[in-house]
Amino acid sequence: MKKLIVLLAAAFVAVLSSGCVEPVIFAEVFQLKKGEKLYTAYNLWYTDPENVDARNVQQGSFIPVGTEIEPVRTESFGEKIVFKAAGKTFTIRFDNGIRLCSMRDFIAYTFTTSDRAKLFAGIPDKVRVRIARGEVVPGMDRRQVLLAFGPPPAIRTPDTKNETWIYWTTDAKTIRLVFRGDVVRQILDVNL
Repeated sequence: MKKLIVLLAAAFVAVLSSGCVEPVIFAEVFQLKKGEKLYTAYNLWYTDPENVDARNVQQGSFIPVGTEIEPVRTESFGEKIVFKAAGKTFTIRFDNGIRLCSMRDFIAYTFTTSDRAKLFAGIPDKVRVRIARGEVVPGMDRRQVLLAFGPPPAIRTPDTKNETWIYWTTDAKTIRLVFRGDVVRQILDVNL
């Protein structure tokens, strides 16, 4: 019996050390060319730079969409994504149970090789101002919402083709964006 337990423990350790917990490398995710830069793909909200919530809870401050970032490291066991932006170090606490994706996929849609000019191409100035403030208003399209708020957490909105997207505004409160086609028609406070 003891041998069986020892063998099972050894197998468990072998599985853990066989690459299933390898760190995610930003350069590999984006197939970066030498000198190519990375930017935030949407406004990243935080109250504590060392504990940025992967749900992108809309409290405190935010790193503006299109901000250049410098990847530092990822930690699979601690589920951390560490990067620098605007002279500060930030740590996203990744939770695949909330995002329902891998850390690699989360990095791929949270950061981009497109700078702010490319991200904002074709967006009217008055909408750019709203996005820069971290605001969504009726009349904005899905692309504009994604720049302002990021993708909704999949645990609340499993598919961005849905007609409603749900976002956290605090740890306990959410809002619902209601689309008609590609355009926001209503923003509902579902906590009343």
